[in-house]
Amino acid sequence: MTDAPKPGRQVEVSAEVSSIGGYRKVAIAGQPGVGPFAFVADEGGYMPGGEGTAPTPLSYFVAGVGL
Repeated sequence: MTDAPKPGRQVEVSAEVSSIGGYRKVAIAGQPGVGPFAFVADEGGYMPGGEGTAPTPLSYFVAGVGL
């Protein structure tokens, strides 16, 4: 007797990240068939080099856990 395949699905997500100055970075991410989305992140002014122009990478992570 062989085991039947388990139900499930495969999810593919890709991202490309580039530095745009200081700690500021932009990520272009998405899934096939869904348009790409841009995420900009920066560190706060409390970090030398951070300008606080966008959410911090940790803010995106914490929000993602909640979603």
